[in-house]
Amino acid sequence: MAAVEWSAVFEAEARRRKVRPQPAWGSGAPLDPVVARSVRRFQHLPDELEDRRLLARLLETASRPGKSDVMSQLISDVLALGYYRALRDGTRDPVTVEVAARVFAGAERRLSYHVDRLRRQRIAASARWRAKAILETSGVLVGHGRALRRLGVPWLAFVTDAWARFERALAEVRRGPSIRPGPRVRARPRGLV
Repeated sequence: MAAVEWSAVFEAEARRRKVRPQPAWGSGAPLDPVVARSVRRFQHLPDELEDRRLLARLLETASRPGKSDVMSQLISDVLALGYYRALRDGTRDPVTVEVAARVFAGAERRLSYHVDRLRRQRIAASARWRAKAILETSGVLVGHGRALRRLGVPWLAFVTDAWARFERALAEVRRGPSIRPGPRVRARPRGLV
């Protein structure tokens, strides 16, 4: 099985972003004030993919990242997927839906990237990583629980989804040396080119 060339995946996405039309910003994006505050505070910004790619490449060139860093990034992206899915599916505003869908797709790509990195380093999840995932999930619920409820996602549904996604990612890490390129690597937001 051939290894995924992650720099090529991220560079292709950067090229796609340059030609993809911008969201219809002129129509506005009416957000519930609680949701708007939550989006402002959440740690994953829409333009973060390019920054993370550059920083990840720099760090990989300088030295091999520690398993702690990679697992922390994996956990953050698992939680970002749940958050931006709630934002995408919980609002009717087309601009908000489009932006959330694009960020969601970026988080999916990064999650696959982190799984691949952990797999190559042959790192197995420990009880410590699961505890960290629980603590980070609790932090999102404390900081963003009201917004998630306004978006129609009860805390139990968010936790269940995040935990299931985390366990699936860990199962993929245990599977083998590299993931196969395919739709999950090239995830696109629904309804976008």
